[in-house]
Amino acid sequence: MEQGAPFETITKLEAAERQLRVAIRMFFERRDMIAVHTLAAAAQGVLRDLGRRRGFVSLFEEESARIIPEKRDEFVRLFRDAQNFFKHADKDPDAKLEFYADATKFYLMDAARLLVSMTGRHNAETAALTGFFVWKYPNIFNFDDIPELQRVKELAAKINTDDFETILFCMDRLKLPV
Repeated sequence: MEQGAPFETITKLEAAERQLRVAIRMFFERRDMIAVHTLAAAAQGVLRDLGRRRGFVSLFEEESARIIPEKRDEFVRLFRDAQNFFKHADKDPDAKLEFYADATKFYLMDAARLLVSMTGRHNAETAALTGFFVWKYPNIFNFDDIPELQRVKELAAKINTDDFETILFCMDRLKLPV
C-alpha cells in the first residue's frame, strides 16, 4: 500500500445515504437498472439493519399493514429473487433470472423512507423520489398516516412523473430541508 494514501472515515449510515443518492440519480437518469438495483438493495439492506436497532421498520417488513393483501406474495418474491441473484454466485453460477426492474423503485422508496426516518430530513434525491413514488403509486401503498409525506405529496402533484428530466431538474434545484 502506498504511504500517505488518503483514507475516508465514514459511518454505515453515511455510506448507505451516498449509495442511495447515487442510485436515485441513476434511476432518474435511466441508467442500467441492474446497477441501480444493486446499489438500491445494498443501501436498503444497511438502512433496514440500522433502522431495526433504532425502532424503524422497513416497508418490506411491515408489508402486512401497507401492501394490498392480494399483492403480498408476488411483492416479496419479486424483491428477494433479484437481490439474491445479484448478490450471490456460489450456488448456481450459471443461473439466469427474469429481472423485474420495477422492483427497484420499491427498494429505492423503502431505503429513502428509512433514511428520512433515521435522519429526520430529506435530501434532494429522497424528496424527489418520494414525490415521484407517492404520486405514481397511490394504489399500492397508503401514505396518509405518514405526516412527513404530505408536503412531498403536494409537490408531486405538480410534476409529470414520467418526465424524468424535469424531476432531475427539480432535484438539482431543490432547497432543503423539505
